[in-house]
Amino acid sequence: MKKYIVIVAGGQGTRMSGTLPKQFITLAGKPILQHTLELFDDGYYDIVLVINPEFIDFWKDLVLQQNIKVKHKIIAGGSTRAESVKNGVMSLDKNSLVAVHDAVRPFVTNDLLDKLFDSASNTGSACPIIELKDTIREITANSSITVPRSNYRAVQTPQVFQTEKLQTAFSLPNFQEYTDEASLYQAAGNSVTLVKGEEQNIKITVPNDLLFAEAYLKVKTV
Repeated sequence: MKKYIVIVAGGQGTRMSGTLPKQFITLAGKPILQHTLELFDDGYYDIVLVINPEFIDFWKDLVLQQNIKVKHKIIAGGSTRAESVKNGVMSLDKNSLVAVHDAVRPFVTNDLLDKLFDSASNTGSACPIIELKDTIREITANSSITVPRSNYRAVQTPQVFQTEKLQTAFSLPNFQEYTDEASLYQAAGNSVTLVKGEEQNIKITVPNDLLFAEAYLKVKTV
C-alpha cells in the first residue's frame, strides 16, 4: 500500500515574532522545513508539501539555493490549516495511508513513523501522544480549577490514517472547526488509536523552541 506524507507548511508563524514564516527560519544552516523534509527521504514515502500560495516561489528558490534533492509535490494551501490539509489529502490515491505532519516538527524518528504506519494499517488511524508534566488548571467563567493531568495527553504529529477514511471525514460541513485530523476523523464516526509519541518531537513555535532545537541537533550529531 502506498504511503504518503503530507507536510503542512501553510502557516504565517506569527508567534515567532518575525516577518518570515517559521518553517523557513534557518536552523543549523538549513530552513526548518528542509530538516523536516529530509526526515522522509528514504524512498518509502510519496511526499506532498502544502504551502501558502504566497510562498511557493520563495520555497522553489530555496530548493535551488539549498540544493534540496528530496522529491516532493507542491500543493497550494488554503486560508486555514484545515483547508490546507484538505487540499493535500484530497489529492491522494484512496487506497493508501497518509501521515499529516507539521512542517515545524523536524525531529520525529523512523521508529515512531513505523509504529504509526503499522497502527494505521491495522486500525485505520494512529495519533502520537505524550504525557503532561505540568499541573493543569481549567479556566472557568469566574475562577479556575486544577484538573488531574493523568487524564490528559499532549497530541503530536504525524497523525496517520487510511486515506479514504480521512478524505470522507473532510466532507463534514464543519471540518474547519477541528484543530487536528484525529479530532476530525473521530467526529466522522471513526475510532482514534493512540500511540506513545516522542519527547523530542517538538513543534517549533516560539523563539525558545529554537534554542532547544539547536541544542538537540548538537547532541544528536555528537
